[in-house]
Amino acid sequence: METKANYVVVGAFTLLAILAAFGFIYWTSGVGERGEMAPLRFHIPGSASGLSRGSAVLFNGVRVGEIERVYLNPSNPSIAIADAMVDRLTPITRSTRADVGLAGLTGQANIELRGGDPSEPNLLDVAEEQDTVAEIVASPSAVSNLLQTAQSLLTRADSILDELDGFVTEARGPLVETIRNIETFTNALGHNAEGIDAFLASVGNLSDTVARVSGRLDSTLAAAEELITAVDRDRIAKIVENVDGFTQRLNQSSERFETIASGVDEAVQSLGSFSQRANETLARVDRILEEVEPESVGTAVRNFEEASTAINRASTDIARVSETIGARTEDIDRFITEARELASRLNAASVRVDGVLAKVDGLLASGDGESLFAEASETLRAYRQVADTLNARIGTITEGLSRFSDQGLRNMEALVRDARRSISRIERAVSEFEQNPQRIITGGDGTIRQYDGRVRR
Repeated sequence: METKANYVVVGAFTLLAILAAFGFIYWTSGVGERGEMAPLRFHIPGSASGLSRGSAVLFNGVRVGEIERVYLNPSNPSIAIADAMVDRLTPITRSTRADVGLAGLTGQANIELRGGDPSEPNLLDVAEEQDTVAEIVASPSAVSNLLQTAQSLLTRADSILDELDGFVTEARGPLVETIRNIETFTNALGHNAEGIDAFLASVGNLSDTVARVSGRLDSTLAAAEELITAVDRDRIAKIVENVDGFTQRLNQSSERFETIASGVDEAVQSLGSFSQRANETLARVDRILEEVEPESVGTAVRNFEEASTAINRASTDIARVSETIGARTEDIDRFITEARELASRLNAASVRVDGVLAKVDGLLASGDGESLFAEASETLRAYRQVADTLNARIGTITEGLSRFSDQGLRNMEALVRDARRSISRIERAVSEFEQNPQRIITGGDGTIRQYDGRVRR
């Protein structure tokens, strides 16, 4: 059978049918996707390193959507925002937890959803009803947190090493000075060993001297006791009574002293008027005695003046004595009272002295005095042994400290420098790994290696 169909028409029809089929399939798939996907916004406080357009959104390891946009929050730059499209049937509730993770070791980041209470309302349905975008907070990547923590630890370690280096530099001088002081102290102990021996010997001599003095003290106390006993207390009381009677009589005679003082004052006044009249008389006598020899007259006048001066002095002394006695009557009474109190205190003191002497005698007679000196001698011997021990070992101690201050400090500085270089290398490696994690798989500078497809025979 011969066909008359045009091949061009048949081919064109076939191509149109195929294109129509592909268009229908694409249209149906687009409608299905638009109907089953819903927007979801992630708030990421901190670093969102690795997230980009096309990053996967997983729920318990199952891909449910992808990231469409990653940007910073304009109102708070410390928070990153990632907008994604996810399957609207995904059970995302308020208790669902979101974390930023790494897909293996390729460095590609994704958002992992897990958990959630099915009884709670679905955030996607609630947002669709309210015509808003569902939002959820996602925790930063654990690797990013680890890198930030490592960075902070390295920074702190660097600062600690700097402080340690400064401490070693500052402590070198005091350590050397301390070693010198110890050496000076031990040398002083070694030089004064003979002095310590002499001191111990003097302490022994002192104990012997105290023993001899205690024997003499017994005889002295016995003599003092005999002297106190020999004093007649009745005679002391009689003396006090006599003093009391004298003061009473003196007090009674104070009025008479006042009368005497008044008489003396009148006598002085009379002598004053008498001297005035005598001056007048002498003026007259001068005229009479002009013919008398001047030497005789001068001698007589001087004698008279001396006599009048002596009389004035005597009257002044009498007045002063009477005034003093009249003003000190209270002091005289107080003197008598204090004398009585002194006698009573002497009696009480004699009793207390007897008790004290008895206690001292008992202490010296017991074995405590000898044990006290024995303990002091043992203590001083122990001090001497300590000084000898230090003097014997000071050379080793000084050599060790000198070695540490010289070679040990240099080794410490070298250790600090090596540690700082190691930390710098670790920090550089961590930074390079953070910038390009693919180097762990591909090696080298991180670029993908290419291989030819030729088959070797």
